[in-house]
Amino acid sequence: MSSRTRRMTTAVAGAAAICMLAACSSGGSSSSAGGGTTSAPASSASPSVSVVAGGSCSANATKVLFWAWVPGMGRAVTEFNKTHPNICVTQEDVGAGNPEYVAITNALKAGSGAPDVAEVEFDELPSFEVTKNVVNLVPYGANTYKSKFTTWAWAEVSQGSGVYAMPGDAGPMAFYYNTKELAKYGITPPTTWAEFATDAAKLHKANPNAYMTNFSAIDLQWVMSLMAQDNAWPFAYSGGSNVTINWTGPKQMAFASYWQNLLSAHEVNATTDVSATSFADLDKGIDASWLSSAWGPSYFAPDAKTSLGDWRAAPLPQWTAGANVAANWGGSTYPVFSQSKHPKEAAEFAEWLNATDASWNITKTAPSSLFPTYLPLLNDPSYKSITVPLSGSSTPGTQFTSAASQIQGVPWPPFMTEALTQSATVFAGVMNGKQTLQTAFKNFQNVLVNYAKAQGFTVSTG
Repeated sequence: MSSRTRRMTTAVAGAAAICMLAACSSGGSSSSAGGGTTSAPASSASPSVSVVAGGSCSANATKVLFWAWVPGMGRAVTEFNKTHPNICVTQEDVGAGNPEYVAITNALKAGSGAPDVAEVEFDELPSFEVTKNVVNLVPYGANTYKSKFTTWAWAEVSQGSGVYAMPGDAGPMAFYYNTKELAKYGITPPTTWAEFATDAAKLHKANPNAYMTNFSAIDLQWVMSLMAQDNAWPFAYSGGSNVTINWTGPKQMAFASYWQNLLSAHEVNATTDVSATSFADLDKGIDASWLSSAWGPSYFAPDAKTSLGDWRAAPLPQWTAGANVAANWGGSTYPVFSQSKHPKEAAEFAEWLNATDASWNITKTAPSSLFPTYLPLLNDPSYKSITVPLSGSSTPGTQFTSAASQIQGVPWPPFMTEALTQSATVFAGVMNGKQTLQTAFKNFQNVLVNYAKAQGFTVSTG
């Protein structure tokens, strides 16, 4: 779904990192069903399994096991089962984010117990591609749906001529701001990052207890989303054993320097994002804006009391005046795993779930509230004009849908689980002011290069 699940789950990732080149024994094929079975109880892979939908199947139906944590997703599963009587999908929730990935990895290593289909975030998909544990969906008609999705989302589920998952939701970012707070300091939404820095200084000088926004250095996916918008993406990867890791190049260091200057001047708030603290700061006017994703308002809304209705969305500031470069934070894909005995039926479900109006008419609504990479919905005027209580009578979806069409896909490395796990430690010093962001970038470079090499990758650093 998005990186919002990370704060609660990264701690468990180190114990069962995704199997890499140097130590992978599960085998499997990326284009055909592998050995094993999905009939083993999911509880063998995870101690906390809940059956969400489809628990009772007809004896004549082909059974498909689906793992996902999106709230309300079971409504779509129920609809699929009702309209596809020859297939019966059972959805189980084994945990959001890393707990699910650990459970899948353990099942793949064991040779049984993996789901047929699972929710896998964009950044995690390459970890399963490199081990050849996901099925190429092209033989099952995936390319039929290519034109229905944003170009960047389709690119992120593809390698070469293969398509290894169906893209689902996304998280285009915007400058989400409190109109009353900015007006108090005579500030309008900045159009460039230079203006943003000037405004941050102005606001903090006027009120030393307030900030333009927060900067959460330990939230790696958020930081990397902003790096992508600055053309400072630190990875290059197109499959196989070669990977580029570059956190210390000129563009990366310039990005780090920009934000460190704001941190050192205490002109941005060094707090963890998507937390009770950050939401309280937003509601109280301590943070006047939020560099957030399309899913952000739904997470902030329950904590918004005094500022309810005051929030509006504007484009992210640009590094070059007049440019229109967007960023994406979060989103999920839906691969079929090579352990599946029924890849055809599993692919049919994954395609229906992500590429049909019938499914999106369900998952776009609460409690799922997924933001689509599916163009028929993304381009629907009625979807763009939806209002939310946090933004009063304004339509923040107009800005988020506009940003969605400007996103550039990025090449995720095949070891994001490890990167996310290590980042909490490496970037902790930035949060407490004991280390600069530049130093953290350099340390992170060393950590990731050493890890990648130990896993059998050939690493380039520039």
